[in-house]
Amino acid sequence: MKNLNFFKTILSAIAFSLILNSCGSKKITSFAQIDLAPAVTPDAKELTRVTDDNLQNFYPVLSPDGKKLLYHTIDPGQVGSKRSHIDLKTIGSQGTTPLLTEGCMFPSWMPDSKGFYFTYAVPTKPVIAKSKIDQGGINYVSPNSNGDDDHYSSFLKGINKILFTTKIGSDYQLCTMDPTGLNFTLLGVGESPYPHPSNKEFLFSKKVGNFYQIFIYNLETGQQTQVTSGDFDYVHPKYSPDGKLIVFSKREKNKNGNQTSSHIFLMDSNGGSVKQLTTGNTWNATPSFGSDGFIYFSSNAGNSDTKRSWDNFDVWRLIPNL
Repeated sequence: MKNLNFFKTILSAIAFSLILNSCGSKKITSFAQIDLAPAVTPDAKELTRVTDDNLQNFYPVLSPDGKKLLYHTIDPGQVGSKRSHIDLKTIGSQGTTPLLTEGCMFPSWMPDSKGFYFTYAVPTKPVIAKSKIDQGGINYVSPNSNGDDDHYSSFLKGINKILFTTKIGSDYQLCTMDPTGLNFTLLGVGESPYPHPSNKEFLFSKKVGNFYQIFIYNLETGQQTQVTSGDFDYVHPKYSPDGKLIVFSKREKNKNGNQTSSHIFLMDSNGGSVKQLTTGNTWNATPSFGSDGFIYFSSNAGNSDTKRSWDNFDVWRLIPNL
């Protein structure tokens, strides 16, 4: 039952009922309103589809060497922990490889492009785990969970720590621990943390009033700097490989508080020069920069069956016009 409850939380963390705050697809838009053609603004180019498997592909992350793509897949035809697994795609090759199955999600690469961190949700409480591309297998970073819901882990090079979130009480907390799983440290309330490629800082989202805003957390001073504002949800921020840009999703809501759209945006690392990259009625989310210059993201664009459009999210990529 605890695993089932966890997956309800996770599925509310990804688009509609699947990204951070659930509100049900029927409340967002009718199928008749969906424009299935992908679309970008003049600030983006070279839009291409990367996966096409009639499943839900989220959180795509390209390896530092630019050769392989990991992503979190949800199979709507399965139940419980069997719904989620991690897939691997070699860039330039056909097909994908199911890498880790049942309860594996939210992958992030280690600096060597050979290993990766992820959430393993089969235990009583989800834990942070790690694996190797060429070896497989599941190894716990820490033998026990640090909170009720450890997830969204990544390697924070600036302080040689693993950055992640966990739920303690009613709030999600920003946390760090050693690569050995020791020295668990709470930093404050927040979600979706992502480390700067070299500095001792990271991005995260936190609710301010009724909406999520993007912040930068400076680990040397403990200062949190808000870089977005307005009556929208700004979520899943990630730095570019050089740390100069931030890509993120912007979600709009109607007067009833239901989400109506999600698109990919880009801004400078100080919050300036905001550019919208995707447009139209499709749902675009969970972006990340690749070392190849592309931005990878999840979208229901390009689906041929309107009745399945909210069950079918593929990985797409584009290049921003800088």
